Amino acid sequence: MRMGKTYLIKISLLVIIFIGSLSSTSAQDVAGLLSLIQRGEMDSAKTILSDLSYKYPGHPGVRYARAIIQDDALVAAGIYKDIVRNHGGSEYAASALMHLGEYYYAQGLYVQSRQYFSRLIRFHPDHPDIINAVNLTLRAGIASRQMDSVYTDLATVLDLFPNVAFDIPEELDLTRLPGRRQNALNPPTSTSQDAAPIRRLGQNLSEKSAEPQGQFSLQAGAFGSYDNAKRLADQIESIGYSTRIKERPTNGKTLYLILVGDYSSKTAALSVADMLDAALGIPSFPVANN
Repeated sequence: MRMGKTYLIKISLLVIIFIGSLSSTSAQDVAGLLSLIQRGEMDSAKTILSDLSYKYPGHPGVRYARAIIQDDALVAAGIYKDIVRNHGGSEYAASALMHLGEYYYAQGLYVQSRQYFSRLIRFHPDHPDIINAVNLTLRAGIASRQMDSVYTDLATVLDLFPNVAFDIPEELDLTRLPGRRQNALNPPTSTSQDAAPIRRLGQNLSEKSAEPQGQFSLQAGAFGSYDNAKRLADQIESIGYSTRIKERPTNGKTLYLILVGDYSSKTAALSVADMLDAALGIPSFPVANN
């Protein structure tokens, strides 16, 4: 009887070690897959995704990768919802919340958008896109005319991030937030790439702006008139994306290029291009920052 118990204990330990090893292997495989997607190597990523779907069925990382490369935004949203609902403790849940917030924002469903952004802000404050999430949830609240809720959200944000300066929409009356820090009015001067505004809404071209740190931006237009370029840039910034206007001499004239964001990969830039097209009908394409 004693030998039987010892045998069962050994078997249990072996099972635990095997499961731990399997979990570590799957995490490495998924990380490699997501790295391929980020680098834009989509053919290789799709091949590996097919293999991992068979090897690790139901793994949240595999499902997250499938959602990223999914052409149908509605199908991708369904996958993100499954990750949030059934794998809320996984490392992919926060990014799934961000994608869902962006999806509903682009659809003009601002109430639903705010629900996902609010969960991201409250439960995943260290997410690299947290500044974009704050910007979009405030603008979504303004667009849906939920002003009391917007001020509540803003107060919560300033409490959660006491050392961060946010680009607060001009529509908000900050006198309704007594005793709040005045530096909350100013855009951040040094934050992570892909998140910080590059040009504050209404800023003139002559004003100094931060240089992009990522490899890619989106070009959303080119105008012979600075006023027309600024008008489109302001429209893009109104839905939460950072812009900058770049001068380019051409045949003795000056073109004003509207560049959107600051992204580490072409894939990341293309995902924002889809959002711009869905939300504003503005076509854009990735360009290298140089």
